[in-house]
Amino acid sequence: MDAASEPSANGRQISLDLWLTLALTAFVLLAFGGVMNHEFVHFDDARNIYSNPNVSGLNAATIQWLLTDTSYAPRYMPLGWLCYAVDRQLFALNPVGWHLGNLLLHLINTLLLFHLLKTLARQAVRGMAETEKVASWCAAVGALVWAVNPLRVETVAWASSRIFEMAFFWTLLWILAWLRGLDATTVRQRRVWEWLALGTFTASLLTYPIALFAPVLLLALDYLPLQRAPAGWQGWFQRAAWPLWREKIPFIIVSATVLAITFSVRLASTDQFRPTTLAEFGLLERLMQAAYVVTYYAWKPWAPYNLAATYPTLHAFNPLAWSFLLCAGWVAGMTAAAVWCFRRWPAFLAFWVCHLLILVPFLGLSEYPHSTYDRYSYLHGILWSLLITLGLCALWRSRAERLLWITVLVFISAWFAWCSRQQVPVWRNTLSLYQHITARFGSHPGRGRFDEVLGGVYLHAGRTNDAIVSFERAAYFDARRRDRQIYNEGTVTRSEQMLAQIAMQQDNLPAAVKHYQAALADETYPRFWALNVLRLNFCLAKLGRRAEALPWLKKASALFPDDPEIQRQLKLAQAAQP
Repeated sequence: MDAASEPSANGRQISLDLWLTLALTAFVLLAFGGVMNHEFVHFDDARNIYSNPNVSGLNAATIQWLLTDTSYAPRYMPLGWLCYAVDRQLFALNPVGWHLGNLLLHLINTLLLFHLLKTLARQAVRGMAETEKVASWCAAVGALVWAVNPLRVETVAWASSRIFEMAFFWTLLWILAWLRGLDATTVRQRRVWEWLALGTFTASLLTYPIALFAPVLLLALDYLPLQRAPAGWQGWFQRAAWPLWREKIPFIIVSATVLAITFSVRLASTDQFRPTTLAEFGLLERLMQAAYVVTYYAWKPWAPYNLAATYPTLHAFNPLAWSFLLCAGWVAGMTAAAVWCFRRWPAFLAFWVCHLLILVPFLGLSEYPHSTYDRYSYLHGILWSLLITLGLCALWRSRAERLLWITVLVFISAWFAWCSRQQVPVWRNTLSLYQHITARFGSHPGRGRFDEVLGGVYLHAGRTNDAIVSFERAAYFDARRRDRQIYNEGTVTRSEQMLAQIAMQQDNLPAAVKHYQAALADETYPRFWALNVLRLNFCLAKLGRRAEALPWLKKASALFPDDPEIQRQLKLAQAAQP
């Protein structure tokens, strides 16, 4: 290319990148713009944002808390709490600002991903005519499929998921800085980019540790598209491969450190976040659950239908059911195929290992119940985008094939965007969210805790009859859970108590007595149980049946011998005996 035509070519390339950027922006805004009229939802927004006194603003007390706290959440995430504190400082509790921030941050992540994919595509098509044009088109399609996938809705539409977006943002900056370090022309420049990469990677893990095992992605990039990896297994253990290891070791050390901190925090946390023991949730169940999760995130991005904030599949499941056996067989088969094909297609094994390791933090190996949340695909989706981008690069020389696949992928993206737009209203408020969750659970017993929340929303809105139905469903379904011995959140007790209070407000004391008696069947929380004894005693006293409360009052007195009110009511009940 002569000097006169080079500025013209650069101008056309800048124009192409600008148009592709505008197209990506338009798709994101069309798909997710509806989040602007959303409220906070009773789905951890209370604990994380509007009822969390520790992140009420930016001050010395907040900074001290976020750096030192290890009990409020089951993981160490100081920069994650800082995200919430900054938003509280900027937007107070106006949900518009929070949702606008999520939307803009997702857009920024989309454009950063486009830039990252273009950088990698440029490596894959180097030597080809119009390298920049090819890289731009392939990267834009790869970024588009990721950006508008309906699995992104939860992350964009839920205020609390800001930390997932920020962790992803830092992860993209980390990979970009690492790539820039490879192209550095001087040792000093290389060191600067290496330290910047290490800093942004650490920031990602301290925001939310979704990228704990992401350093393996750098090894995959060494195979494709960078083509820096040695040939064969033996090459990695030779002296010539030391520079490749040296680049990754700092990230591995940071990951190991954060992982150790996370484990220590989890072990020292309250009963609410304690790890599930093997006696409660066995090794076979954990392995089959892991196989299901690994399989789920391989196919669900391409069939993102019937989505919800949480799913019942992994509640009290049978690990030997056909669906789980098929998942385990598929994972084993893919692993064997990847190892078998290593010599011919080493990138296959590299990407398969990435798929497995990136999902490790989301396998739920230490918790129960677990769910394949949509937000867990936010980081993992990079793999699909990278494969799409590199696949288009490989097909580019064939005009017919590239036009066919670009058309197909853009059509899929348009369908994704439409589905995302339909899914966004689910997260509008707590009522719409929990109506959707209970519909998704159907008759599964695990829906009880969501019916309880829905009952509270109905009651607050003055829809008493709907509240009664929801509380009755909560008590009915939760009492039939087969996994109550593993975790018991007191759903039955609270729901029966709410039904009793509604009955009292309606002056239906016999119904109130019935519901308080049902609430007393669960003695998991002694203080809560004793309080319900006093409420039952009150109803029975108004009915002239105070003596019927005597057995419960005696038991409450034994539990709390120093409680003056319990002792007083016990004496009155004893005096009322015939």
